[in-house]
Amino acid sequence: MSLLRFASPLLSAGILALSASMALAQDKKPIVIGAAIARTGFIAAYDADPARAAEMAVKEINAAGGVLGRPLKIVYADTKSEIPQGAIAATEVLDQGADLIIVTGDFDFGGTAARTANAQGKIAIAPFAADPKFGVEGIGPFAFSFSTASDTVGTVLAEFAASKGWKTAYALTQTNIQYDLSVSRAFQARFKELNGNAALVGTDTFSMDDATIATHITRIKALNPQPDVLLLSTFTPAGPGALRQLRAAGLQMPILSGEDMDGDYWLKSVPNLSNFYFAAMGSIFGDDPRPDVNKFIAGFKALHGNHPSTAHTLTGYSVVQAIKIAAERAGSINSDAIKAAFEKFKDEKLLVGPTSFDAKTHINFMRPMVVMQVQDGKHSAVSLHTPQKIPGR
Repeated sequence: MSLLRFASPLLSAGILALSASMALAQDKKPIVIGAAIARTGFIAAYDADPARAAEMAVKEINAAGGVLGRPLKIVYADTKSEIPQGAIAATEVLDQGADLIIVTGDFDFGGTAARTANAQGKIAIAPFAADPKFGVEGIGPFAFSFSTASDTVGTVLAEFAASKGWKTAYALTQTNIQYDLSVSRAFQARFKELNGNAALVGTDTFSMDDATIATHITRIKALNPQPDVLLLSTFTPAGPGALRQLRAAGLQMPILSGEDMDGDYWLKSVPNLSNFYFAAMGSIFGDDPRPDVNKFIAGFKALHGNHPSTAHTLTGYSVVQAIKIAAERAGSINSDAIKAAFEKFKDEKLLVGPTSFDAKTHINFMRPMVVMQVQDGKHSAVSLHTPQKIPGR
C-alpha cells in the first residue's frame, strides 16, 4: 500500500522532489574519495572504524541528494601498514579517479600517501593524525588533519589535574612514537605553568622493547612525598603492561594518559583498574556530554554490532561532513577551492567537535576533549574540557 495515497498534496510533492533529487544525484558522475589506508597489517585496526564511519556519512549524504547534486563514492587501496606502500596506495586511488584522498591517521604511516597526493595538487586528509606537523609544515599545503593536536591532549590532562587539586606530578613517557612525546611535553609545560616548576617532581622514559619498568617504579617509590598524580604517556600494548606493573607495585595514585589508551579492548589485561583517566575525542560508551555523539555511537553499534574501538572513529564521519560543507560553499570539488573553504572553517560544527583551520594551521588546537575515567574496571565520561592555554602557542 502506498503511503503517498494518504499524504497531503504538499507532503507528496516534497517526497517526490526529494526522490527526484536523489535519483538525479545517483545518475551523475560521483565525487570520488580515495582511501589510501591500511586494510591489512597492524595499522588496519586503527584505520578500520574511521573508514566505517566515513561510509556511514557517505550513505546518509547520498540518501539526502549527495554533494553538488552528485553522489559520494569511496574507493580503497591498501597500504599494508607499510610506510613506503602509502605512496603506492595513494597513486592507486588517484588512478581510480579520486578527487581527494583520506590517509592513515598518523604522520609517519599516512605521510607518504599525503605527500603523493600533495605532489599532484590533491587534498589529503588524515582523520586522526595528532602530530601538528601533519599539514603545511610537514606534508604540504593540501594536507589537513581532523584530529585534535597532541599538544592539546597534554594540556587538557594538565588542566584537569589542576582542577582536581593535584599539585605534584611525575611523567613517565614511552619514546617509540612522536605522539606520546608531544603529549608528555605539553603536559609537563602546562602543569609547571599552573603549579610552578617544582611541581614536576620527576620524569622518566621507557620503550616498548623494555621487558619491565621495574627500575622506573623503584625511582618513583623512592620519592617522599609521593607525587599526587602520574602521567603515563603511552600506547598499547606497552601501556597496559606498564599499568599492571605500577598497580602491582602498590602505586595507587591517579594515572593520566592520552587518547592512545582510549577504548576497552585492552582493559581485561588490567583487572579491576581504578583511578585511571585519559583524554579522548569523545566517549564511545554512550555517555558523552554531547547528544549528537551518543546518537552516532548508537547508530554505529546498531550497524556493526559493537561500539567503535576508539573515539578516533568520530573523525572518519567528520571528514565526510567537512567535504560536503566545503564543496557546497565553494561550489566545486577542485582542490584549490576545497583548500580555501577549509581554511575559512571557524568553529565549524562537526561530529568530532568545533573545527577551525587557517592558511598556516591545518590541525585543531582549541577543541574540547572528553576526560574519561576507569573505576572498578568500568569506563565513564567525567567532563568536556576546553583547553585554556596551549603552551608555546
